[in-house]
Amino acid sequence: MPSRAGYSGPKVKSDILVEFSPQGDELSLSGFTAEQEEAVLNTAKRLEISSGTVTGVDSGAAPWVAAARFEAAVRKELGEMFLPLPAAASWTVHPKDRPRRSRLYAPGNKPRFIEKAAAAGADGIILDLEDSVAPDRKDEARILVAYALANTHFGDTEVMVRINQGDRATDDLSWIVPQQVQHILLPKVEQADEVAALRDMVETVMDLCGRDSFPWLMPILESPRGILNALSIADSVPEMAALTLGLQDLTAEIGIMPTAEGTESFTARSIVVLAARAADLQPIDTVYTDVKNVEGLQNSIAEAKTLGFVGKGCIHPSQVEPVEDGFMPSEAQIDRARKIVAAMKEAEAKGLGAIALGSKMIDPPVARQATSVLKLIGE
Repeated sequence: MPSRAGYSGPKVKSDILVEFSPQGDELSLSGFTAEQEEAVLNTAKRLEISSGTVTGVDSGAAPWVAAARFEAAVRKELGEMFLPLPAAASWTVHPKDRPRRSRLYAPGNKPRFIEKAAAAGADGIILDLEDSVAPDRKDEARILVAYALANTHFGDTEVMVRINQGDRATDDLSWIVPQQVQHILLPKVEQADEVAALRDMVETVMDLCGRDSFPWLMPILESPRGILNALSIADSVPEMAALTLGLQDLTAEIGIMPTAEGTESFTARSIVVLAARAADLQPIDTVYTDVKNVEGLQNSIAEAKTLGFVGKGCIHPSQVEPVEDGFMPSEAQIDRARKIVAAMKEAEAKGLGAIALGSKMIDPPVARQATSVLKLIGE
């Protein structure tokens, strides 16, 4: 039976079901558009596949999706004897203090959702290889996400990938680190040495592919042990910009149901904020899962902002605008930030490391936070 990758059907969009059989004296393709066929043939050339039968059942897939599905089908049939995608020519990573108000999740094995997320205008997009991907589709998703990183224009959106735990993490990193990933999310972190181990694995792949800019690492705290170890996790490695919280798994482990008021998560969320700020990281709040409840989302944003979070996860494009609007600074915060930045410029001109603003001393960390506030409004 031919090996398959991808999806087809009346409700499927932007995808293609590709079947590959190694039987035949030459490489025969059918069911592809001219652009898809060219992409598949280029991949076949890279993999040194010169014989076999390849068929596609197209649902409006981009050429790179067809190529990714073809490569996944080939690997299912012939094994993992091939190298991953060639590395990018160069890499960019956004600054540590860039705005991260909204981070929109997209299932890593669904091209349509990746396309929609890329067009949503979020501060960040998370291509997910973990919970949103079925276990028997993990390999397909890893390949698709690597192709997406190599072929999709994300504009100013920070491109993130949530990897799997354990042995799958190594495979995930070998595919995504050579591409244009800017932030790597590690789920269910419970101890600092897990982040240190991830850092070492990333560095190993970077050395192999020649990558010269380290992607940011973002631990997700989703268990009681992870919350109680938040500070040591936040202090674990310098290649971190943010710390985030996952309440779905946390409340399940505690054995409680989430409430609208969030009373049950107040302590955990406060600990994450304090740990993040102690380590000079951005604290990012969990997702709000009731997509149709706009008022509930707005209340959740207000609560998160009050606790000290600077951003929130999103699970649907419709949540991006309310989240970004909700985390915009107030007029009073903007006014104070302008005064702080002006004061620090004065201090720098005088060769001082800190300067007084009213009755308070302003030092470089406070100035960096003020600069971040002004970045949110384009100043």
